[in-house]
Amino acid sequence: MLRRIPGRGGFWQGVSGAPLPGESDAEAAVREVREETGFEIGDSLVPLGVEYAHALPPEEADRWEQVYGAGITSVSVVTFGARAPDGRDPVLDPAEHDAFAWLGLEEAEALLDWPIERDALAGRRLALRTLAARMS
Repeated sequence: MLRRIPGRGGFWQGVSGAPLPGESDAEAAVREVREETGFEIGDSLVPLGVEYAHALPPEEADRWEQVYGAGITSVSVVTFGARAPDGRDPVLDPAEHDAFAWLGLEEAEALLDWPIERDALAGRRLALRTLAARMS
């Protein structure tokens, strides 16, 4: 789990992000893991089969327009899992995260939060449980 810096919410989450133009969801996942942790996970990336959508807060329309384009009111999410390299801790991007924790399912689920889009939290928790089931 990664903790967002206070200026970006200060909450705990997994790696997240959006595809760049022309990038597939899987390519985006590999890139985001690299950018947020320093890990190269390409060969271990697996789709979790958990997909959901969440609404974007209208009060942040300008921010989301820069990421997703004009007129976007919700985002579709595709989830993946991957193995972190053994014996290594992530190298965090200090502009995004200020702490990490290696956790089991119950601890991770208790910390997981997504205050920006509350309707995304259920999908994120389902993805976390699906990943835990596959890794056991």
